Amino acid sequence: MNLISDFHIHSKYSGGTSNKISIQSISRNSNIKGIHLLGTGDCLHYKWLEELKKTLTTYSPGIFYYEKIPNVKFLLQTEIELIWKHNLELKKVHFVLLFPDYSILDQVHDFLSKYGNLDEDGRPKIYLDPEACFSNLKEISQIIEIIPAHILTPYFGILGSKSNFESMKEALGSSFRYINVIESGLSADPFMIRQLSELNNISIISNSDAHSTNFHRIGREATLINIKNITYTNVISAIKKTNKIRTFEFKPQAGKYFFNGHNKKKHLNRLHYCCSPTCIESRCPYCNETLTKGVLSRIYELRDQFFDYRENYQYILPLLELICKINGGTVYDKNNIQDYIELLSKNRGEYNIWNKRSNIDGCSPNLIKSINLIKNNKFFFTPGYDGVYGQLKFIRDNSFESKTSCAVI
Repeated sequence: MNLISDFHIHSKYSGGTSNKISIQSISRNSNIKGIHLLGTGDCLHYKWLEELKKTLTTYSPGIFYYEKIPNVKFLLQTEIELIWKHNLELKKVHFVLLFPDYSILDQVHDFLSKYGNLDEDGRPKIYLDPEACFSNLKEISQIIEIIPAHILTPYFGILGSKSNFESMKEALGSSFRYINVIESGLSADPFMIRQLSELNNISIISNSDAHSTNFHRIGREATLINIKNITYTNVISAIKKTNKIRTFEFKPQAGKYFFNGHNKKKHLNRLHYCCSPTCIESRCPYCNETLTKGVLSRIYELRDQFFDYRENYQYILPLLELICKINGGTVYDKNNIQDYIELLSKNRGEYNIWNKRSNIDGCSPNLIKSINLIKNNKFFFTPGYDGVYGQLKFIRDNSFESKTSCAVI
């Protein structure tokens, strides 16, 4: 059984998230998009946990569903922010946690509540170092899964520039042995990650880190797993097997932290600035502050091999965003959403459009052309940096004359 999975989302109780998030909206939009299995997000937050217990029904050990939309399954998930001092430097790193049942979740809640206010934010701040945190989690249950989140992003990625670790082992010490899976994040892909030899035997998954249930957010990155029966232990076993799964990835240049740079919000002249790692500048020419170092720079700093590792992954981008590029308007326009839903209904979800022969009859010629360019990897992005997403570009094709904002070069 093939399952499109997204193991990292958030509820309305995390900072910077939509207040419209509910189990109903997650289930509805995931079902339309073709996502079969999701993390619940924020399951340590008491209000969200109440909603989970009220609205979800047990399907199998560790797996739940919303009765009105049984095709979409859930497992208990949260993201936490560990805060600790290492060599006199304050470290702040994000981790995704997956839990096998409510009983174990309750025990984890009791433990972590000693080191942070779990009711303040859906992504709680835990003032504890990884060795103490993870060893105690594993004492509660060996099948709690601990996944470093978006590992190379500058802020809160364990190997990001702001964390300033030279390796995962340096960051985690003896608790490194508990890490079987890592999350790539929007600004990195498996090819980049496999340049780091200490991660050779660790599986890579991709998730959305969605802060809303909008179609262009939830499942924007995902992981394909294959299991016979949907149970928590089977899911965990599947994601821990390197090269046994496929991930669906943003091109890293599309993410918000690929190049070095400074967002225009930091400048009186309201101009952006960015540069590649080959540029020797480390300070912004507009304000003379240190540039936010992007993911590509971190790879250049940390890589210790050129490993031709045969990861199974595929580049995609949110189809609704592509429709907006062609039609004009925004991802919130009713006509664009209607076109998107109609196209998905013909293909039983968005991932079938990227994966298989698409049923795109009746679409505009420019949209058909764009979909095929994406499927054939004839696209790229001007790189993102310092919180600014990359901008989609297509490789020159004279037969494609777009009259929209989707640039053709």
